[in-house]
Amino acid sequence: MHRQIIAISAVVLALGLAGCGRKHPPMPTHGFVNPGVTLKLDPAEAPDCKPTSTYVATVSWSVNSLNTPKTEVLINGPEGQSFARSNDRTAKKDTGKWVAPGLWFVLLDRRSGEMLGAVQAGPKPCP
Repeated sequence: MHRQIIAISAVVLALGLAGCGRKHPPMPTHGFVNPGVTLKLDPAEAPDCKPTSTYVATVSWSVNSLNTPKTEVLINGPEGQSFARSNDRTAKKDTGKWVAPGLWFVLLDRRSGEMLGAVQAGPKPCP
């Protein structure tokens, strides 16, 4: 019995470490979405043209390209902090007043690690 527990523990540890070795996709250089995917930030830009402005926004997404979607939105790139997760085809979540120009929201497929889309908050164009 004790050997079985050790063997099971070793397998669980090996599987856990294998998942840690997954390479993250590269940081996006421009906003995009894969076919069958939408990713929106509303509003998409700060209410003024100041680069230090922060504001509240809603991140919404839909994934029609996956049979059983398991998605995650990360902040500031594919290795960033988790902002939201969903197992539904369509989802949305409000931010706090911390969205700033230049901040990235990246939508990932949690199963494959594939980047499905990316959107960057922008400053409002100055007059």
